[in-house]
Amino acid sequence: MKFNSKQYTTFLSIAEQLISLKEKENKGLSYEDIAPYIDQVSKISGLIPDDEDREKIFTEIEYKFKIKHSEGEAIFDDYDNIKDWYNNQNVEDPFFWNRYRQYLIEKSSIDINSINLMDMKTLPELLNCLGNPKEEFEGKKLRKGLIIGDVQSGKTATYIGMITKAADAGYKVVILLAGITESLRQQTQERVDEGIIGFTTKKIGRNVRSGKVGVGIDNQPMRATSFTSCVSDFVANADKIATTLESHKSLVIFVIKKNVSVLQKLFNWLKDYNLDPVKGYVDQPMLLIDDEADNASVNTKKDETDPTKTNKLIRNICNLFKNATYVGFTATPFANVFIDPDSVDSMKQADLFPEHFIYILPTPSTYIGANKIFYDNGIYHGNLRYIEDIDEPDYDSDEYKDAKMYDPEYLNEGPFYYKHLKEWHGTLPKSLHDAILCFFIANTVRDLRGDIEKPRSMLVNMSRFVKVQKYIKEYVVNEKSNFLAKIKYDFNDDNNHNKIQSLYKELEELWKKHFSNVKDISFERVANKDNLISAVDPIEVMVVNGGKSSGKLDYKLNKGLRAIAVGGLALSRGLTLEGLLVSYFYRNTSTFDVLMQMGRWFGYRPHYSDLFQIWISRLSADWYEEVAKASQELKDDIKEMFEQRLTPKDFGIKVRDYSDDLQITASNKMRNSFSWNQLTYYGNIIDTPYISRNIQQNKDNWQAVKNFTADLFNNGYDFRLADQRDGASSNVYSGTDKSRYFADVPKDDIVSFLSQIKCSLVNMNFNTEEIVKFLSDPDTTGVEKWDVVFEGGDGTQFYNIPGLEKIRCPKRAIYPNANVIQISSRRRLIGTREGKFTLTTQQITEAEKKQRIYWNENSNTKSKLSIPVKAYFEFLPERKPVLIIMLIQAEEKENNEKDIKESEKTKFKKFADDLGNDYLVAFAIGFPGCKNPGTIKHYKANKVFYEKNMIDEPDELDDEE
Repeated sequence: MKFNSKQYTTFLSIAEQLISLKEKENKGLSYEDIAPYIDQVSKISGLIPDDEDREKIFTEIEYKFKIKHSEGEAIFDDYDNIKDWYNNQNVEDPFFWNRYRQYLIEKSSIDINSINLMDMKTLPELLNCLGNPKEEFEGKKLRKGLIIGDVQSGKTATYIGMITKAADAGYKVVILLAGITESLRQQTQERVDEGIIGFTTKKIGRNVRSGKVGVGIDNQPMRATSFTSCVSDFVANADKIATTLESHKSLVIFVIKKNVSVLQKLFNWLKDYNLDPVKGYVDQPMLLIDDEADNASVNTKKDETDPTKTNKLIRNICNLFKNATYVGFTATPFANVFIDPDSVDSMKQADLFPEHFIYILPTPSTYIGANKIFYDNGIYHGNLRYIEDIDEPDYDSDEYKDAKMYDPEYLNEGPFYYKHLKEWHGTLPKSLHDAILCFFIANTVRDLRGDIEKPRSMLVNMSRFVKVQKYIKEYVVNEKSNFLAKIKYDFNDDNNHNKIQSLYKELEELWKKHFSNVKDISFERVANKDNLISAVDPIEVMVVNGGKSSGKLDYKLNKGLRAIAVGGLALSRGLTLEGLLVSYFYRNTSTFDVLMQMGRWFGYRPHYSDLFQIWISRLSADWYEEVAKASQELKDDIKEMFEQRLTPKDFGIKVRDYSDDLQITASNKMRNSFSWNQLTYYGNIIDTPYISRNIQQNKDNWQAVKNFTADLFNNGYDFRLADQRDGASSNVYSGTDKSRYFADVPKDDIVSFLSQIKCSLVNMNFNTEEIVKFLSDPDTTGVEKWDVVFEGGDGTQFYNIPGLEKIRCPKRAIYPNANVIQISSRRRLIGTREGKFTLTTQQITEAEKKQRIYWNENSNTKSKLSIPVKAYFEFLPERKPVLIIMLIQAEEKENNEKDIKESEKTKFKKFADDLGNDYLVAFAIGFPGCKNPGTIKHYKANKVFYEKNMIDEPDELDDEE
């Protein structure tokens, strides 16, 4: 049945009471529980919703109780000594957290499930990533890490929660770097005052007022002191205050801009008034949180010995303290992973590379991110509106260049375009007019849904120039004034009289085009004169930027604020737009991180996910899709690194680099990055010279090989000698050093096997997930039948798998290499012998001949060198693909490099001891050159990845045995 308003409210109220009752019994709510609860309410109430109402009720329950799907993930620098110093039960007096938790329950929109998850899991895990504030040690210690969340996902609430638990655990000083604009700093200070301090000082109109707020309403004694306020940063004579941290028997907090002069003043005050001249440090445990850590913190100087001033000052402040932890928070970590982990400045202080940990915050299922909007199959892809009425000039044409140089006024008075000048004052596109009217319509719908007290906003981000922003603001003000004038004076209370009005027809056309998915409210109600006036009249239009005259989105003073915010930088980082309904975005940005930060439309849209619209160019929408895929790949890599026991210093994080037009981050932040193309499979052979130190992974791979071998025998595939040439003995059971293979194994068997094994991520080209995708692609040819080789060698031991006992194991030296085990000093398992497996003499001769012809035609000086192994695949398009499996008898070798730490040698020895008499399981796969290479994935890789995977290898030697 179709519910009326009362039935809908009654049904939803019963459902929420039922779920809340179960939660009090500590029975959590999962995504799968929602539908059964709805069914249960139907039985209790006798009300059965139709499909449309059921879907709306489902969504409302999900939003209210914020069901979580993803888990927080972390990687560390030392897996053998993972920190576990923090436990909720061990905190003697959880004063700060208890107050903040109660404040979240009573005053925030965060549901109880999310608060409990934060309390019991996420925050304890984060605390254990930080340094222990009560640890006793000689000298000084600085711990550095990075926490990755999603844009507009609630990172601020998380780090305020982290501060409260850190304070309860013993941290005495917290420095919070809150962006580069004063408006963002004030917004963050306000959140800190409410969630931690309990007291605020802020400017209201021309007056400065102080009083208790947030957690301070409980009237308990204050235990935190802030040296900054909503009125003042750490500026002017703040560095002359004659007091010390030690004299404050409370938590001391600084909320400051990431600004050179502010950072310098704080450094001076800490050094002049707090540094112990005997010990040489400040003996107070300090936590420094760097919000938007990729912005203005990453060292951008080309000369690493002269770092950017902000970067250097942040590090200098950290190094004043005996026990300090630096934590970067960001949703766009692209710049951070390109920091040189080995950099030192003239003071021998390390850069801010997150060497000790990286943590990925959990994402609620109700979060609307880039994948849900910009992927073709995203559930909110239909909320996109493409801007198609702006004709960009030909920037390379003589006409444009001449106009820009000799007649800029011609451009300034013309249509709007990406690269407009700061004096532009021409014609704005009609699509902006349409977007504004859609915002008016959406406001009216929200009112009619009963959300009258909820805040609403529209974002207009078209220019970085303040003068142009003000010009756009005046246009929007006129649009609103003209709209209201027509409604007030031309419209009648009876819609039948309004249908002849051009504005009515325009609104009706926009409704049909952009709001066809809204079913609960009719256009007739939306177009009602009184409804439109009451929805649109309260809307404020303001410019929001980093300037002193910037408007302020003050949701504390005006909880139901309705605003159209025109701006640039200030709207791009950190600033929250509550109830964002319509975004009009036409900016020419060329980097992944800036593009993602400009996406203020990501976040949560309770009760209006069907209304929000994003007006954007198709090019920018395509860019967002690329960025979303790159971000997800980066997160996936980090998640897998934990299982592989890899650290950021061991494994160079790579970022997908699809577009020629779009950079990953600013060029000066990427000077420590290197281009890398993922190897194309056709005509190549790939292997696994690196083994994870996770010994269980090797055991699991051995079991997978054993099961696979049994299947091959059971299916009766032809079993042959792999390196036996024409006319030689074909007795498959003769000789113990020979390799064997199964012929004509179907592709599906190979795909099934590859899906079961796991290989170290350091083997970048041997990514089983990517290989399986390649094999499963319908466009992939020449891989239907396979040869599966079990390689023999010169070891003293034999394969311990039924049916393969005659095969002698290959013997290989193994070396410590950070958090992986390296097989062979050459970083390759294979040579020409493996390339010749299963081939006839004629095929071998043909491949070698074609390789020499290629060298001669390309005037290559390598013509006198040995034939490379890939030649036996690249030049033999008709050969079958080959899967090579090796059970390797490991021979322990010490790495003679002087920079190998004792701890690494210890880990290597432990791995060797755990391995015992078991074999290392390694693999190689060769693909025939039966097709052009096709699409190659492009990446940017950081320095560690480069050193491990991209440094030129020595010329391949002929190691045929």
